[in-house]
Amino acid sequence: MNARQRFLETLRFGQPDRPSTYDFHIRDDVLERWYDEGFPRGASVAELFGLDRWELFGPRTDVSLNLYMSEPFEGRLRRRADLRRLRRGYDASNPRRYPPDWSEQVRCWRERDYPLGITAWRGWLQSLAVGDWLSLLDVLYLVHDDPKLLDEMTMFITDFTLAVIERALREVQFDYAIFDEPIASNHAPVVSPPHFRRFLLPAYHRIIERLRQAGIEIFIWDTHGHVGPLLPVCLEAGINCLWSGDSKPSGTDYVPLRSRYGRWLALIGGIDLRVLYQDEAAIRAEIETTVPPLLASGGYVPMVDGRLRRGVPYRNYVLYRTLIQQTTRGDNP
Repeated sequence: MNARQRFLETLRFGQPDRPSTYDFHIRDDVLERWYDEGFPRGASVAELFGLDRWELFGPRTDVSLNLYMSEPFEGRLRRRADLRRLRRGYDASNPRRYPPDWSEQVRCWRERDYPLGITAWRGWLQSLAVGDWLSLLDVLYLVHDDPKLLDEMTMFITDFTLAVIERALREVQFDYAIFDEPIASNHAPVVSPPHFRRFLLPAYHRIIERLRQAGIEIFIWDTHGHVGPLLPVCLEAGINCLWSGDSKPSGTDYVPLRSRYGRWLALIGGIDLRVLYQDEAAIRAEIETTVPPLLASGGYVPMVDGRLRRGVPYRNYVLYRTLIQQTTRGDNP
């Protein structure tokens, strides 16, 4: 199987030759430490550890889709006049929302053997210009004081997003879609499940309906923190895969989630990043309690639940990847 076939078989609970394997891009400062600890200069982490290639057409990627406001939003978001100002920053017809070499990228992607995704939602709060406590408070007050206006804002962002991604959906066959939704702390979601259903369920329904028309079947909720209370609404919307950062620190343990949701929810990640800063025993214990039961039920890509920082020794990363490789191949760690 190639990486694309393996990815699809894994997250569809199919029969891959082995589970798809992936990891976050390793930061340059981490590599600088690792060079002193034995990592070969010029080597590729993906090649060295047998990781699959995944690619995403979205914000902040090598081939970038611009879903941001074209001009900064200044001031508060509290009334209809503020919504008019917000609208001005979201011009879906701006040609700069696609990279200048878009046509060439489309040609390259037609011959790919790796999975390609699209960011289909940039995040509710981010799209409403939340960037600090005051702007978050503005949105939360609207939940109570003027929910109809917040409905209108959310539907406008949904219209904008659908308009921007339409060209990509017509010209490229994507394998998965990302719903980027940072909406929780390590203690609780920012909004309650009823409010999440009120404001976001209609938006998700509309976008997922269009994605399904485009032949996409895998809808990944890319989030972090204590999001468990919101998952039933996500599944109701059509989300069928969770990729959660800081899962273990927030109590979002994948093993109980699999017991609760079964094949309704594929999973990416779920290994506690914190153990990579500890010793061999901690790493082994985390891998052995998390990975085998999730792999046994399928629909799982094993990896840590966050991006590595410089404090992770190279030997710990080697052990982590080796144990996963042994487990996915059915060897005895």
